[in-house]
Amino acid sequence: MEYELIREAINPCAGDKRPEVFVDEIETGDLDAYVRNLWGADARYEKKINASGSICYEQNIDGIINRLTFTP
Repeated sequence: MEYELIREAINPCAGDKRPEVFVDEIETGDLDAYVRNLWGADARYEKKINASGSICYEQNIDGIINRLTFTP
């Protein structure tokens, strides 16, 4: 399946509250495997399915937030 991927990196300690944002298009049949491949098999994260149908993965490592949002 093809998705629009929005990657956000938020580092509030850097003094800038605006996230770094990257947009890409990907194709995958397994989003969980895609995220594990990207962040590592042992990565801890939360997964949410939004009412709009988008799927969001978020991890917080020592206050730095990484967020992946996939929209079909």
